[in-house]
Amino acid sequence: MSAFKAYDIRGVYGKDFTGEDVYRIGRCIPSLFGVTKVLIGRDCRLSSPEMYDRLTAGITEAGADVYNSGLCTTPFIYWATAEYIFDLSVMITASHNP
Repeated sequence: MSAFKAYDIRGVYGKDFTGEDVYRIGRCIPSLFGVTKVLIGRDCRLSSPEMYDRLTAGITEAGADVYNSGLCTTPFIYWATAEYIFDLSVMITASHNP
């Protein structure tokens, strides 16, 4: 999958990666990072709810709890992760790069 970059997963949903890819990434998160409490936020793109659902399915099936911050900004996710002591957070958002 060419969407994996140095520090994130970047690409066009449905073209560079699929819902199945997002699910599989979610399945890996708890064991890869040793976490049980994951916060997920998303932006307002039409594909964000579907990606959230697929990611959540993978994470919860792998044994971790998911907390939905809903529609939010990336800075909010940074703050909430520290403020509420989440093990890990994921922000589903469009790139700021073209």
